[in-house]
Amino acid sequence: MNNKQNLFSKVEVPLFLLLTYIFSWWSAPFMNGQIIPYGPAVAAAIVLGLTAGRKGLGELWHRVTNWRIPFVWNIAGPAIIVGYHALGFVFSLLLGSQMASLPYISWGTVLELLVVGGLWEEPGWSGYLLPKIRERFANHPNGLLLAVLATGVFRSIWHLPLFLYGHIPWFDIFIFSFAFQTLIAWVFYRSGGSVLAVMLLHFVSNLMGSFTYPMFTGAAHTTYTALFMATACLVAMAIVLKNGLPSQPAKEKQWQPSL
Repeated sequence: MNNKQNLFSKVEVPLFLLLTYIFSWWSAPFMNGQIIPYGPAVAAAIVLGLTAGRKGLGELWHRVTNWRIPFVWNIAGPAIIVGYHALGFVFSLLLGSQMASLPYISWGTVLELLVVGGLWEEPGWSGYLLPKIRERFANHPNGLLLAVLATGVFRSIWHLPLFLYGHIPWFDIFIFSFAFQTLIAWVFYRSGGSVLAVMLLHFVSNLMGSFTYPMFTGAAHTTYTALFMATACLVAMAIVLKNGLPSQPAKEKQWQPSL
């Protein structure tokens, strides 16, 4: 490591967060609070380029493209997401909510979610920040849980413009973000560090949100959102209590640069 890399290594996490928020938030004043999903990924690439060079960028690329994992970890997260949406729907009807429309989603929305959806956050949050914070707590018996909570805090802060402009409710940013981060960490570490599996999970989450959005309006929509997010929180608690977050993450295949 040269002197320049050593200098940036001392402040790499704060630098990553600063760049993430700058690259993601610049659009908010011009786009009614909408933020750029690529911000965390771009920030991670810059910081790794400054601190670890080609090797660090290669390791991130390996995590993002690692599809050779047990198939169960490609479907576990999406299945849970579909499940807690389904339970939220059932509970909403039981509490007297009236459907405004059948769920639907256009192919244009699907394409939009693929191109500029939240899945593109994950190379930054899961590919870089979560493992980096996990290293800071390497000797703590609950190090991974602490890393999950810390990453959840930074992820919640990242969503602040969406909350301030009224696009998401308070319980989404201040409660659900931590449940979602727990589910992400569970899939990421049980899959051996596959960001691709996490990106699929995030895509399905966005897809279900768009698919179910037409079902309820007004207070009924708030009720439905609160119920499926509350169910997600119970799932996250079960993962933690059942030791779903490993004290030592599953070993991932190390990337080796080609000569």
